[in-house]
Amino acid sequence: MHGKDVIPSEEMVEKVHAMGDARRDPAFVLMARTDAFATHGLPEVLRRLTLYAEAGADLLFADALVSESDIATVVRHVPKPLCVNMGFGIRARATTPLIAPAQLQALGVAVVIYPRLLTACAIQGMKHGIAALRAAMQSPTVLERPELAVSFEELNALVGFAELQERERRYATP
Repeated sequence: MHGKDVIPSEEMVEKVHAMGDARRDPAFVLMARTDAFATHGLPEVLRRLTLYAEAGADLLFADALVSESDIATVVRHVPKPLCVNMGFGIRARATTPLIAPAQLQALGVAVVIYPRLLTACAIQGMKHGIAALRAAMQSPTVLERPELAVSFEELNALVGFAELQERERRYATP
């Protein structure tokens, strides 16, 4: 994103220390992120992530790396597992290139996130649904488009309707 800025690394190190001190569950994974690539370049990403690992981060996240080579470099030079952001996961974007999960694994990436995938797919589905409704409203005949929506039965199953009905039966008063 344009206008991105990062806090001083010393401030982030103290945030990592604070998160480590607050951690009560030893299974809780403490991830530290840097967006320094966009503002300071790859050497600063490596420096910051190393500091965050030394401060107690379990997982390191370098956002918006712009090449497979950058990802491979970070994996090789940081002391803890790396997380990368694939955004949509099924569509290229301006920053990190779209890379297959198997390829990321081969590079040594430990965790991959796809934070925009379901939201973007849902919005696209809504756009298709609105377009189909508009066409149906303008058509003199019925236009059925079952491929655009789950069935009523599947929708009920997805929201756990049978379980709700069972609870209603169990707790209903006469």
